[in-house]
Amino acid sequence: MQQYAIDQIRQADPILDRVIEKVGVLDYEVEQDGFAFLVQVIIGQMLSAKAADTIHARLVAAVGGRIDPIIIASIDEEVLRGFGIARRKAQTIRALATLVDQDPSVLKNLADLDDRQCLASLCQYKGIGPWTAKMYLIFVLDRMDVLPIEDGAFLQAYRFLYGNEDMERRASLWKPYRSLAARYLYRFLDLGYCR
Repeated sequence: MQQYAIDQIRQADPILDRVIEKVGVLDYEVEQDGFAFLVQVIIGQMLSAKAADTIHARLVAAVGGRIDPIIIASIDEEVLRGFGIARRKAQTIRALATLVDQDPSVLKNLADLDDRQCLASLCQYKGIGPWTAKMYLIFVLDRMDVLPIEDGAFLQAYRFLYGNEDMERRASLWKPYRSLAARYLYRFLDLGYCR
C-alpha cells in the first residue's frame, strides 16, 4: 500500500518526486500511546522543538519515564508549571488525564471515526485545536490524507520547495495521500535540506 501511495504522489508532483528521491525510504512507526503523544504535542504547542523537548523531558523524568493518565491527573497544576508548562497547557493536560483515566475508550474510540469526526471529537476539548488533532491523526492513527497546514515545520519545508504557490491547490495533487507527502516534507526538513 505505501509503495503504491508513494508512486502516486511521485507521478503527480515532480517536486515531491525529487524530495522522495533525496529522502529515500521513509521508515516510521505509528505512536502506540495516544495519551502520551497528546501530552507531548500539547506541551509543544507554540514552542520551538528544543524548548518543547526540554520541558517534556522534565515531565518524563519526574514521572519515572511513563506518561500515564492516572499519574498525570494526580500531579498538581503548580507542579506541572514548575516543569515549564504554561498554565493553560497544564490545565488541558490534567483535564485530559482525568478524562482518559475515567474512560480509556475516549481515545481508543477515535480509531473508529472518520477523519472529520475524529478532528471534531478531539477539538471539543479545551486546549486541543486543529494542529494538535491533526498531529494525532497523522502520527497515532496513521491516517493517510491529513494536510497539516497549521504546522510550522510543514510550512517551512513547503515554502522552501514551493515558495508562495497556493498550498491547497498543490496539495490536491497529493490526495488521498497528503499525510504521506507531509511526512516526506518533515523528513526533508529534518535532514537539513531546507537551507
